[in-house]
Amino acid sequence: MATYAALGALGATILAACQPSTGLDMSKPLSDGTWTAQSNADDQGSVGTITITVEGGRITATSYETTLADGTDKGSDYGKSSAGEVFNEDYYKKAQAAVASYQEYSENLTKVGDPAKVDVITGATVAHQQFVQAAIRAIAAAQGVSPDGADDIEIPGLNDATKEGADGLGGSDG
Repeated sequence: MATYAALGALGATILAACQPSTGLDMSKPLSDGTWTAQSNADDQGSVGTITITVEGGRITATSYETTLADGTDKGSDYGKSSAGEVFNEDYYKKAQAAVASYQEYSENLTKVGDPAKVDVITGATVAHQQFVQAAIRAIAAAQGVSPDGADDIEIPGLNDATKEGADGLGGSDG
């Protein structure tokens, strides 16, 4: 029985170590209102924008979207060539999985209220990092504090194999 308890404690420690450090003190109250913030750009110039609504001191709604460097939304055309064609079905599916992750990340933040507790979705790592970074900034604004931890969130680059054939539309991982 003690072995199971030790394994459980070890597992909890490992999971806690996987959570990003946000630099936020989530015990500080959030001011009611609507707060919008952006992530840093990824290596393709894409930027994530989050809007949170705070009512009664807690997050009651979250929306998140990412725009390409040219300002267009990542949507149903993300992962296609500039001619609007799917040049690589696998790449397109991965790109669209990243776009689909925005809704899930938003729902999870509304549910748990802490960006460090929003789990990464496989295939949407860049999107997650940008989401967390923007969320830190929005929550810090709602708390009236500096978003010190936001720039500690590393926005991973995309490797050349992922970019190959992407026609400048960014990678499929976010």
